[in-house]
Amino acid sequence: MKTILVYSHQSASGYKELALSMIREGRRRGWRFAWVTPRDEVDEPARVRRMFDFLKPIGFVGGAIRRVATVVPKGIARVWIDCGIVPPGDPHVLHDNASFGEAAADALADGGPDFAAFGFEYHSWSLTRMRAFARRIRASGGQCRTFSFPRESLDNAYLAFEPMLAALRKLPRPVSVFAVTDRLAEVALMAAGALGWRCPQDIRIVGVDDDEVLCMSAPTALSSVHPDWAEGGRLVVEALEAQMRGEPVRREYVYGAAGVTRRASTRMGYRRPKDERVERALDFIASEYASPSVGVPDVVAAMGCSRRLAELRFREETGRSIAEALTDARLDRAMVLLRRRNADIAALPGLCGFRTASALRVAFRRRMGMSMTAWRKANAADR
Repeated sequence: MKTILVYSHQSASGYKELALSMIREGRRRGWRFAWVTPRDEVDEPARVRRMFDFLKPIGFVGGAIRRVATVVPKGIARVWIDCGIVPPGDPHVLHDNASFGEAAADALADGGPDFAAFGFEYHSWSLTRMRAFARRIRASGGQCRTFSFPRESLDNAYLAFEPMLAALRKLPRPVSVFAVTDRLAEVALMAAGALGWRCPQDIRIVGVDDDEVLCMSAPTALSSVHPDWAEGGRLVVEALEAQMRGEPVRREYVYGAAGVTRRASTRMGYRRPKDERVERALDFIASEYASPSVGVPDVVAAMGCSRRLAELRFREETGRSIAEALTDARLDRAMVLLRRRNADIAALPGLCGFRTASALRVAFRRRMGMSMTAWRKANAADR
């Protein structure tokens, strides 16, 4: 098999999805991918040059430029991923940062009228996300304030904690907040908790990247914009192949938001239940719906009362049964996943909390009036 050398960190959960997309697309072309992890060492260019000599790759993918752009052999197909400034003439696969802000605004649109966007100073991608969010909110009649935190907090988001407290004190309650990364959203939730605010009663929040481990370990399960990583991987391969064929390549290949994964931090159409037991049930469902082993008895246990009383109070407050609320949460997740270009329908039941594929198919058709395949054809993200 022919080799593509990839110079990139593999730690970010999202980029793993992008890498898997590259691998799937590459295998169809008879390619294999070899990874080199960037290091902050003086001999970095020499180390990477040795990898070129040893592997003799036909293509190169750079997820970090550092000091290696100059050692990529001339004439080899090359692509850079989200690197900021790239060498002249090289194709660049990058985020549509505005689409992330717009997706977050749409996810928070059922709240209001007060909104805020949290980001980082001096980072253009962060400013683009915040400005797109603010424009969308203001266009719909909402009020939006923006706050930028010290640039060093990008590497250590906890450094934003104290300035985050000051920002939150300037905001009314309730407020809906967009944070440009999941990590910053997690810190916002921590700061809100330190002020005695509750989520989603006082603050509703959406992050970016949909890092499931981080989102589920946040003080309240965090809703997040899911980048279309699969499309990003496909575009990398497209740009490499075009160069190998001697075809013209674009300067930029852009992928955007695939949707928003909703969790407890943005309970839709939130209205605080009069009964705290119902509130506990809604929090439990938002956090635990993705586990197929979770059922109505588990929700009842979280409420701490008899099943008959639990069902009665839950329906009074929400207009639905507990089972219907669980199914709705699972279907919402299924629809987010189905919008992805390379969604594997066979894997959806386990990812969304359905015990069987049949249960998912029946529930989906009952709600949408069509099959999942037909719905995805009409609604899958094109970019």
